[in-house]
Amino acid sequence: MDADNADALADAPPLEIQRQEVVDFYGDPIPVAQAENGDLYVPIRPLTDFLGLASGPQRRRIARDAVLAPAVRMIRMTGADGRQRVLLCLPLDLLPGWLFGVTPGKANADIREKLHRYRAECFKVLWNAFRQNLPAALPPPTLSGAALALEIATAIQSLAQDHLALEGQVTDLAGKQGTMAEYMRGWIKQTNARLDTLEVHLNVGATISEAQAVEIAGAVKAVAQALEARGQQNTFQQVWGDFYRRYRVQAYRNLPAARYEEALTWLHSWYGELLIETAS
Repeated sequence: MDADNADALADAPPLEIQRQEVVDFYGDPIPVAQAENGDLYVPIRPLTDFLGLASGPQRRRIARDAVLAPAVRMIRMTGADGRQRVLLCLPLDLLPGWLFGVTPGKANADIREKLHRYRAECFKVLWNAFRQNLPAALPPPTLSGAALALEIATAIQSLAQDHLALEGQVTDLAGKQGTMAEYMRGWIKQTNARLDTLEVHLNVGATISEAQAVEIAGAVKAVAQALEARGQQNTFQQVWGDFYRRYRVQAYRNLPAARYEEALTWLHSWYGELLIETAS
């Protein structure tokens, strides 16, 4: 979204909402609006105030982001003082993407711990406050038995190929990069365990669980930090951008459950390659 598009959005009629609530997050009253279709939106300005961030640069960062920019909406909300204001809002499921793009150095020193708390818990707390009132999810699309078997077989084949490649890298590095080799062996063992528990009753069309979403976010964080250690900038934005383009989702929590293992393997492989390059 460029400046012209941002101006056009500001001039557009505010999105109609069904209800609004204020959710307490460790003492910070965060307003959340629910649109008529059930989607949840969070205004950016209160969050930047709570985190000690300048709102202008954050709005411009969102406007430049290929994933966040198309999703923002202007929504009329009621503030703590009872006055109504039209605020720039992000869909709740994209809130972690914005939070992980905030450089800790941009926040005040006494706020950095709060930023970590927002990253780790904010989505879950806000979503739980509304989950009982959200519309029922649409039933997942059905696949024939053959199509389902093909999906699973393809995923297993992809994982097996990744394992072979990684095992070869570990063998080459044995005795040279002990710590890294141990890490890679441990990861291969964990992934093999996931393969052993992969079952045909996977709900094709269903999205990843809360626990799986946390694991995906942790893997993205590891890759972003490894890139940052090599001197790159905007690493979280880069990794999330690649993730969204690769799996064609607008939020990582919308990742199909059937592609969870594939996505986690890709992120771990990327992280392992960065470790190898750093150690060599």
